[in-house]
Amino acid sequence: MSLPSSHGGSNPTTSNLPTTPKQLHGHERSILNPLSDEEALKIAGKKQVLKREWNFWACLGLAATTLTTWEGIGLTVSSTFLNGGPVGIIYGFIICLIGVLAIMLSLAEMASISPIAGAQYHWTAEHAPPRFQAFFSYVQGWLTVLAWQAALTSIAYLTSVAIQTLIIFNHASYDPKAWHLTVLMIGLSVIACVFVIFARAIVPHTEMVGGSLHVYVSRPVRIARATDTVRLFFFLVVIGILATSHKAPSADVWTKFIHQGWPHVPGISFCIGFLSPALSLAGADGVVHLSEETFNANRNIPRAMWMAVAINGAMALVYIIVILYAITDLDAVLNSPAGAIAELYFQATRNKNAANAMLAAIPIIAGFNMIGMYTSLSRLIWAFARDNGLPFSRFISHISPWNSTPNRAVLLAFLCTCILGCINLGNTTAFNSLLSLSTIAIYFSYGFPIALFFTRRFSKNPPVLGPWNLGRWGPAVNVVAILFGTFLTIFLPFPPISPITAQNFNWSGPMLAGVMILAIIDYFVEARHRFTGPLREIKDDTTSDSGGVVEQEKVVDKRSSNANLMDTGDGL
Repeated sequence: MSLPSSHGGSNPTTSNLPTTPKQLHGHERSILNPLSDEEALKIAGKKQVLKREWNFWACLGLAATTLTTWEGIGLTVSSTFLNGGPVGIIYGFIICLIGVLAIMLSLAEMASISPIAGAQYHWTAEHAPPRFQAFFSYVQGWLTVLAWQAALTSIAYLTSVAIQTLIIFNHASYDPKAWHLTVLMIGLSVIACVFVIFARAIVPHTEMVGGSLHVYVSRPVRIARATDTVRLFFFLVVIGILATSHKAPSADVWTKFIHQGWPHVPGISFCIGFLSPALSLAGADGVVHLSEETFNANRNIPRAMWMAVAINGAMALVYIIVILYAITDLDAVLNSPAGAIAELYFQATRNKNAANAMLAAIPIIAGFNMIGMYTSLSRLIWAFARDNGLPFSRFISHISPWNSTPNRAVLLAFLCTCILGCINLGNTTAFNSLLSLSTIAIYFSYGFPIALFFTRRFSKNPPVLGPWNLGRWGPAVNVVAILFGTFLTIFLPFPPISPITAQNFNWSGPMLAGVMILAIIDYFVEARHRFTGPLREIKDDTTSDSGGVVEQEKVVDKRSSNANLMDTGDGL
């Protein structure tokens, strides 16, 4: 059966996405008999061209450091003090954690069904009505690439801000300039890309180290066998603050509500305050783009996704409560030239060296974050190009034989980060909107495939669930995820301050709408002739020769994926 194109005609090159029992043709999915990694790729019509080197612990490390939730809260918490105050920070974070966990559980179910690097745009094609598969998949692909590219730029910027904060905190005469941040962003990106391209084999190990620095993992880090575990920045910061700080009254922590941003509409002020927790909890799905490099992907990827959110959320909630109790002079925190987090740490410890040690934790962990994000985004770009979703797709989707890595996709992500970083030189308002855009776009990219997946559950052709699934709770979790994603996409584009002016206007909403409109126009004008949905690179007995599915004419040669020194990590 061929999938009709979105403009009505038959499309002989569209993939036939086999997710029904008949199409699985003997590859029964169950908890007792899950598909192997090779079988899962074969059903998706893809060849194994990347080396499988990621086990569960490496995936969990990447997902955890991609979130860096407590560190992100520390860098962005000042914005929530204007819209919500302590009440908004604590209760808003709890609400956000529940919503994001529902989103990630929903995505994890789809990742278990189809553990593939394309992720959201591939799942959208799987679960969309047949006549709209190519169109929906194309728009979703551009949306996901945009979201992750904006998120990577945001992380590079925030990491640079953390470094600049350290400089300002220690050198009062330092005069910070916008171009300083841009140079730092480019320099950090160069370091991350060098790791991703030239040290690909040790990236899984570095992400385990980063995850251990970020959060306690009971399993020893293999690259550091001489020590049982790597010391943890989280406990250093939290215990240090608890041991040295004067404590604010409990009423200031649990009941103090501030709505200076929107003084006449406190409800909107509270909702706008979700930007900080939403940004800090977004991104655990980044590990799914490494599905084609992960052992037991249909189990390990879903587990890493939801566990990363749960672990980061628990740590961040503890961190939030600790820092709120440590604030004894809120005005000094909000007006500090070095930034709110520097003043907060100094106020808590009353020791500059201790504050410096705590501040240094943020850019160190963020450095691991950038390595993981460049790795993840490059695989997403490569996958979309593999399916002809990008201009110059054949060039971009090339796998370099000397390191089995999509180097051109890595360099494209680097180039886009540098270009977007230069916006900061001319218009800081537009660049700040880019930070909001990354959060809105990434949650919007979550919502569409989840909505299609939820709808398909009740169709005549329900999806065949993977070995990791939510069982009867799946539909309810999907509903929570859809409602929360809708809530965020409505309120996050709001300007942080009222009345609205050209200086404080949040351009993220119009920017997202503009990209979506351009993607739709591009599809109908040109892309529909080359993008027909996820392509099948191979044919097997799951697809009949009369089914209208043709083999992609040129694909990358298959390479061995067996060489590795890491176990499968199938411990949970």
